[in-house]
Amino acid sequence: MQEAKRGTVLDSELICPETGERFSVAAIRGDRRMNGQSIYGLRLWENDDLVPRPDDVFGERLYCIRYLETYYTGKENGHTVKYSKAEAEALPNFTVLLEDCELKKCQRRHFVAPNEHDLQRDATVLSLLRERFAEWQEKGFIPSKRIERGYNTEQPVRERGWTYWHHLFMPRQLFYHGLFFSYINRNDQHHTAYGLLLLARIINYNSRLSRWRGNASVSGGIGIVMETFANQALNTVLNPAARGFTSFIDSVDAFSKLPNDIIIKAKNTTHLLDARLVAEEVDLWITDPPYADAINYHELADFFNSWYDKNLTNTFTNWYAESKSALAVKGRGQSFNQSMVDCYRNFTRHMRDNGAQVVMFTHQDAGVWADLALILWASGLQVTAAWTIQTETGAVGIKTGNYVQGTVCMVLRKQQSQEVAFLSDIQSDVEYEVKEALRQMTALDDKEDPNFADTDYQLAAYVAALRVITGYKNIEDIDVQYELTRERKPGEVSEVQKIIDSAVVVACEYLVPTGFDSGVWRMLTGEERFYMKALEIQSHGEYRTGVFSELARGFGIRDYKPFLKSGKANETRLMTALEYGNKQLGGPGFDKSLVRHLLFAIRETSRNENPRPGRQWLYDELPDYWGSRQRLLKVLSHMIRCGADIPSWERDVEAARILSGYIENDTL
Repeated sequence: MQEAKRGTVLDSELICPETGERFSVAAIRGDRRMNGQSIYGLRLWENDDLVPRPDDVFGERLYCIRYLETYYTGKENGHTVKYSKAEAEALPNFTVLLEDCELKKCQRRHFVAPNEHDLQRDATVLSLLRERFAEWQEKGFIPSKRIERGYNTEQPVRERGWTYWHHLFMPRQLFYHGLFFSYINRNDQHHTAYGLLLLARIINYNSRLSRWRGNASVSGGIGIVMETFANQALNTVLNPAARGFTSFIDSVDAFSKLPNDIIIKAKNTTHLLDARLVAEEVDLWITDPPYADAINYHELADFFNSWYDKNLTNTFTNWYAESKSALAVKGRGQSFNQSMVDCYRNFTRHMRDNGAQVVMFTHQDAGVWADLALILWASGLQVTAAWTIQTETGAVGIKTGNYVQGTVCMVLRKQQSQEVAFLSDIQSDVEYEVKEALRQMTALDDKEDPNFADTDYQLAAYVAALRVITGYKNIEDIDVQYELTRERKPGEVSEVQKIIDSAVVVACEYLVPTGFDSGVWRMLTGEERFYMKALEIQSHGEYRTGVFSELARGFGIRDYKPFLKSGKANETRLMTALEYGNKQLGGPGFDKSLVRHLLFAIRETSRNENPRPGRQWLYDELPDYWGSRQRLLKVLSHMIRCGADIPSWERDVEAARILSGYIENDTL
């Protein structure tokens, strides 16, 4: 069976490749609801379960082995000769031949079905593990903890019936990892510390949640085993991948080559404390706080803590391996805000007067930024500087989903101002700060190879607003403690959020698309500006929903979906002129705007393979065709320039060029 494509009504279904029959995964598991409660249908595994039982809903079998063959090619008497790895390395001048490129290293990847010997080896591994299982659990070489139920940790229980952390690993993986753990347990802190860190990397890439990579263009090629936490969740998979002993032994070799007399020469102090209990005065605090839709690190960390359980505390007596989920600052609302204030107020209390704090923050929701402003303000802090770094790039792997790609690093000092401001005065301060921040960023940016994306400018607008808000001792009509603790009705916007929203509006007004005439830009409506700017960001390869939603908010557009062909998380894009067809014509707002009429004229030009019908539409529908010609040409120029980099705009760009030439040469 194969999994149904995401984004369809058939999501979370399985399709039989022979009959096409569809099956709900929840129905296969036997999930049901009783008295309003979800009842899981799968059998819950017990501690000594290492593989599925014969009568379990989900079974498990070895169905494919990936081999990586290494060989070398060289020339002999003008003919290409192939050497096995052993044959090549046995050549007396092997290294010289490689350096002189007379010998070339090659690799061939191929997949085979397991044979009888492969299956027997798997059975042997399971037998060896069973012999050691109880002893290894007692010594802490493999996990023995139950999975504590939570938002993320409920998933393996619900989807596979796994109730202990060792259930997330196949017998072969448990056997390898247990052997490694017994090997690194030398009663030497430095070696054990390195071994524990190395083990964390090993188990991340070798669990029942590891997946096959299907992209042949990335490093390692197709069939590489991907890490468990390719995203921040405990996602079960139908076809998990396990690493072979060859890749595992490389990690053992790295550990075995450590010197026996590791000496760390550094003065440092590490405390495992609740942030609200810190009592030591320092010069600089660096924090990466949880956000409104925070990742549940307190749950996911138990994936690793379950392996550290006994050995970590035996080696480092002041450390812990138990879950600290009860102490985690999580969620949003009153309790979240108050916990955050308690933490940052304590940091401020234990920071010298000339000290500083660096807060890293990533979010695109103005409401979340408003809460952050109130938290920092209530903690006695003032934002004094900020910069944005790109944290989600191709190098770190995560490229799918509706993610913010930049992280703002804010520098904060102790609040020293005694000034009191009025809400009526704040707006002009925010406008000045936003424009100044954007002016500096655009001046620094490389025009040929830009460093800043549109999202970076939006984040800069948020920070500029925070700099203004936290720069005052008090702002009329804003009671910080009241705003932090009160429950807001759905859709209700606080005064602080209104200030931050205004910053985004200023940013959108200020950032005229590259090459677009600023005079024409000022004459466009908010909907027209949204379409023109969205077209530009789409030409930069930006397809995340969050970017489009923030842009719409900046231009004061409540519903931007009518502009979109697709609203999927990583596939959001505008409708082209041809896709618009005759939609949104004749109504108010965007329907009767110059940009909308121009899109229809492009469509008519393409459909008739002639610019005259398009030009006639503009002549009939625009109040002043002749007075609007230069605006039409400038908007067309922008569409042609941006559309040239968008695959879906190929036919539209061709028609736009023809129409532009006709309008430019049009005469009375």
